[in-house]
Amino acid sequence: MRPSARAVALAAAWFACALVLSLGVAGIAVALNHPPSTGARPELTWAADRAIAPGLDAVEADLGSLLDEVDALAELGRTALAALVARDVESLGRTLAEGADRIGRIEAHREEIRAALRALPGAGPGMESRLGPVSISRYDTLVAALPAVDGLAESWDRLAQGSGPASRLATHLLEHDRIAGEAVKLGAAGRYAEAVKQLAGATAELDDARTIRDELAARVDVSTLDEWIDRNAAYDEAVGDLWTALRRSQGRVTDAVRDASARERAAKENLPPDTKALVVILGDVARGGLNQAVIAIEEARGRLATALSAAAGVGPPSLPPVASPSPEPATTVSPRPAGSPSSPPAATPEPGPVTTPSPTPG
Repeated sequence: MRPSARAVALAAAWFACALVLSLGVAGIAVALNHPPSTGARPELTWAADRAIAPGLDAVEADLGSLLDEVDALAELGRTALAALVARDVESLGRTLAEGADRIGRIEAHREEIRAALRALPGAGPGMESRLGPVSISRYDTLVAALPAVDGLAESWDRLAQGSGPASRLATHLLEHDRIAGEAVKLGAAGRYAEAVKQLAGATAELDDARTIRDELAARVDVSTLDEWIDRNAAYDEAVGDLWTALRRSQGRVTDAVRDASARERAAKENLPPDTKALVVILGDVARGGLNQAVIAIEEARGRLATALSAAAGVGPPSLPPVASPSPEPATTVSPRPAGSPSSPPAATPEPGPVTTPSPTPG
């Protein structure tokens, strides 16, 4: 082989070796370069995820029922406020009793759901090693939803406690007006002694209203209530003095009767013309805590609805995942020289003696 041909052959051989080495290194790099992952192994938690899924579905449905019960409680709270402002004492009492009964059912239902969550297969300490992240997230969301209703009993108690004084207040004020109206009829009929006796009952109702006013003064603006009580008390006193003067004068118009009549007319002009002021009074009472109690119930309902929405629509995979196979080492093929056929070369025969043909004589 001539020197130039030998140099070309050696260069080609070195190039082939370098190419083989580069391909092999590339295969190793690909095998070691895994894409980043969360560390989750769904093929290991699939069975546990499938086992806990029906229980999570059932708890989610129970949570929906619990939300319906809280919705009904919120509606009862609004009904109680409306009955209070409308001075419908009977309706208010029924509503408060129904709300207390519903609170008991809500609390019992909440504890049933907590017990069901604790009994779910795979739940409990160490569940992170048994369940996949989707199941764990769904479980945690359902657990976190239940404290939303923990304060409902306190809110309803606050509503009932605030409604109680307000309801009694409305009863006393309305009863005062009824008794005083009957006394006025007796006085107009000339039955002054009976009218004065009847009026004493109306005064007692105002005294009871003042006692409730003192209970409410710490948390409610009672200025309108004070005005209502004071003006009615002033008229009761003035008309009582007039009837007493008429009884003493045996119906004759004397100076004492004239003075008492003037005071009665002045006090009557200061009376509220209708019951609108009473509506304002009860509205002030409602703002003193009752509205806040109803708002707290509405907020609890909102938190429960948000948690239920977050837990809905998530489930385990429908089919078991297939584990990713380990990457096989890269296989390299030595390159063929340019122009070589694709089929393997024919076997080269062993060298034998070379026979030189004899020249043919001419």
